[in-house]
Amino acid sequence: MKGNAAVLILDEQDRVLILKRTTKAWWMPGKWGLPGGRIDSGENSPGAVIRETKEETDLDIDISDLVCLKEFSNEVVDIYYCGHHSGTVRIGVEHDDFEWVTRDSIEDYQTTPNLIEAFDWILKNER
Repeated sequence: MKGNAAVLILDEQDRVLILKRTTKAWWMPGKWGLPGGRIDSGENSPGAVIRETKEETDLDIDISDLVCLKEFSNEVVDIYYCGHHSGTVRIGVEHDDFEWVTRDSIEDYQTTPNLIEAFDWILKNER
């Protein structure tokens, strides 16, 4: 089983939610990335991304809304897309900031690998 899962969440204006990792993060410190994290023992990848999204953002996403992006997943992380969410973003201690970012402005951010490519794919194929 793969060890991590992450999710692209788009709002009604086609902006993607990105979170700024703390400078003390073990992976990609200070970079902007997606909600997600480790898959716990006994947990599947979709369950992990739902749990991690709630923990990191306080947003609720539904397993029936998740689409696995096999084109961007690898042996380390499963990437999902979620077109619907509920709640208001509240970040915890793992992140310093969050933004809802348009495609036109995302290249102004230092992002984790494949985030922009996955965002482009979603805008082309899922919207």
